[in-house]
Amino acid sequence: MEPLSDLVRMLGSEDYFERQSAAWKLVERGSEATGHLLEALERAAEPQVRFKAAWALGKIGDERALDPLARALIEDEDPSVREWAASALEAIGDRRAVPFLSRSLASDRSREVRLRSSLALVGLGASDTFMELLREGDLEAKRMAAVGLGRLRCTGSIEMVASSIEDGDPELRRRVAWSLGEMRAPGSAPLLLPALKDESYVVRMTAAKALASIGGDEACGMALPLVDDEHPQVRLAAVTALGEIGLESALDRLVEVIFGDDEEEIRAWAAWSLGEIGDRRAIEHLQEACVNCPPRVRDKALDSLEQVFGIGTGERNKEA
Repeated sequence: MEPLSDLVRMLGSEDYFERQSAAWKLVERGSEATGHLLEALERAAEPQVRFKAAWALGKIGDERALDPLARALIEDEDPSVREWAASALEAIGDRRAVPFLSRSLASDRSREVRLRSSLALVGLGASDTFMELLREGDLEAKRMAAVGLGRLRCTGSIEMVASSIEDGDPELRRRVAWSLGEMRAPGSAPLLLPALKDESYVVRMTAAKALASIGGDEACGMALPLVDDEHPQVRLAAVTALGEIGLESALDRLVEVIFGDDEEEIRAWAAWSLGEIGDRRAIEHLQEACVNCPPRVRDKALDSLEQVFGIGTGERNKEA
C-alpha cells in the first residue's frame, strides 16, 4: 500500500492519469487520508494539489474537513480551488456550510465560483438564503437566487420571486419567468402576465414554456394569444405549450395554425400538439395534414396519428 504522503505528492504530477489514480486511491483510503488531504488543502503551493485535495475530501465526506473547506472557499486565491471547495461542502451535506456558501455566492469575484456555490446551496435546500439574496444581493446574486428558488420549487417565495418580473434586467426577468414555471404552483399563471408582454422575446418565450409547466385552464387561455406573437420563437413555444397543457380548448386554434401560413416548423409542432391533446376530433385534421401540408408538418401529423391514436396511414411506406 502506497504511503499517503506519496499519494498526496502525486496530486501535483504532470501526468493526468497519475494524478487521477492518486486522487482515487486517497478517496479509497477514506478518513485515514483526511489529515493528509487537509494539510495539502491548506499548505500546498500548487493550486492543482489544493483543488484535487478539496475534491477528494468531498468524496470522502469527513466532517472534519468542513471548516478547512469553508476557509478555502472564502480565502483561497485560486478560483478552481474555491469552486471545488464549494462542491465538496455540498457533498459533505452539513448545513453549517450554508453561511460560507452564501457569502461566496454574494461576493466571489469569479462567476463560476458563485455559480458552484449556488448549486451547493440548492443541494443543501437553502431556500432562506436564496430569498435573502434575492432581496439584498447584487444583480448576479439575484439572478442565481431566482434560479435556486425555482430549482427548490419553493412556493413560499413565489410572491417575492414574482416581484422581480418587471425588473430592468431582462436576464433576471427571464429567470423569474422560468422559476415561476418550475414551482408549478396552482393558480400562479397570472403572475406571468407581465412576462407575456415583455419587450424581450426571450422573456416571452420563457413565459410560454412556464405556462406549460403550470398547466390548467388559465394557463391555456394565457398561452393562446402568444400563437400570434411577432417573434417565431415565441409562437413556437406557444404552440408546444398548448400541447403540453393538453386541453381541448386549444384544438381549433392549433388546427388554424397547421393549415395557416406560418413557418413550417411552427405548423409541424402545432400538429404534434394537436395529437398531444388526445381528442379524437383531431384525427380528421391530422389526416388532412398528411395529404395537403409540407413535409415536416406531414411527418408530425403522421407521428400523432400513429403514436397517439394508433392509426397507421401507410404514408411512410409509400414514400420509401
